Amino acid sequence: MLNSSSRQIIHQFIHYVVQSHEIATGLKKLTTHGQIVDYANSKGFSFAKADWDEFIRSDSESLSSQNKKSAHFDNTNHWSWAFRQVSSWRAMLMEGADQGSS
Repeated sequence: MLNSSSRQIIHQFIHYVVQSHEIATGLKKLTTHGQIVDYANSKGFSFAKADWDEFIRSDSESLSSQNKKSAHFDNTNHWSWAFRQVSSWRAMLMEGADQGSS
């Protein structure tokens, strides 16, 4: 179970990514959830990968089947992969972001 302190820190990190172009740009090269957690920690948002995994599971439970398909985009080398992992980050993507170059 995700504790309230970790949940708050994760929400702060997610909000920071939405608000900061520089921080969001750093997500483009990430290809694993572990890398996202390490990146968050490097920016001062300290939480465990297990907490992140629980947050991602919880975040994806309310998605429609179409949004789940987008969230589980398999090409981890595509620049948009990390953005697809969190609902508020997916909202930052323009339609067609899964097409074209990585």
